Amino acid sequence: MSEQNQTRILVRDFIVPARIGIYPHEHQAAQRISVSLEVLLRNHEIRRDDIEDTMSYEGLVQAIRDLPKQHFNLVEILAEHLAGVALQDDRVDAVTVTVEKLDVYPEGRVGTQIVRVR
Repeated sequence: MSEQNQTRILVRDFIVPARIGIYPHEHQAAQRISVSLEVLLRNHEIRRDDIEDTMSYEGLVQAIRDLPKQHFNLVEILAEHLAGVALQDDRVDAVTVTVEKLDVYPEGRVGTQIVRVR
């Protein structure tokens, strides 16, 4: 498939509280995570100044905001959940999801990045 006429929808560095982790203390309190998504619409050209001509990032942002409503043991499953939200739109060819725990180690971030292709 040609790499021309790509559209990428970006949602970057959203910091949200999430109940995530396998350890007992991680079940007790939310911790900060950073979430980024890159959604690829391949061979897609936006021809009209109309939201119906592209994928809105609003649903992705809402899915991120809803994360505190449930507990995830693994960052990979949280990332899979968000990838599934993006892939509900038939125009999406691929999605990259990055999830990082911000407060586990003082030296840096830990997490995962997944790529899912339709």
